[in-house]
Amino acid sequence: MVRVEELDITFFHLPKNAGSSIAIWLTRNVGGEEYMDDFRHASPKSLEPLFDDFGWSFCCVRNTWDRYVSWYNFFRGQGKIHTCFDDWMGAVMSGNYSAKYIKPMNEQVSTADNVDYVIRYENLEEDFKVVQQKTNCNKPLFKSNSSNRTAYTDYYSSQSQIDWVAERHADEIARFNYTYGG
Repeated sequence: MVRVEELDITFFHLPKNAGSSIAIWLTRNVGGEEYMDDFRHASPKSLEPLFDDFGWSFCCVRNTWDRYVSWYNFFRGQGKIHTCFDDWMGAVMSGNYSAKYIKPMNEQVSTADNVDYVIRYENLEEDFKVVQQKTNCNKPLFKSNSSNRTAYTDYYSSQSQIDWVAERHADEIARFNYTYGG
């Protein structure tokens, strides 16, 4: 979460959805304060008891299948995952979670349903213009934590992997009209 008190704006950071880029932009350009540790990826509902008001709030969502690939590549790049995507997905799908980076992603709907504005990662530059207008700052958003990889569809090797993500995240896929390969 990043709070810009002066402008009464709060950004809720969902992991692997351009959140680090947005958080850095807010702190560097408009005086935002990033809350770390337990608050960094907290939802609006979980933080309601601690804050009187969030002001104008927003988050960013991403195609769920792409988000899993981004999660995998992020931790693989950190040297925390030493296996191929198929084996990693097998571990995630099995429910035997040995570490925070081998588990299903959190739902995006619970955050998106409790903010004023939702940016779509797939339309990041255009959607972010609303934030730039709200903050009266037109400095461009830069990419942080991005990986050099092929399309997410290149990673899924079985229909069972695709279906597992679709079933586990059916609400957000329907809510944001995501499709595999779309």
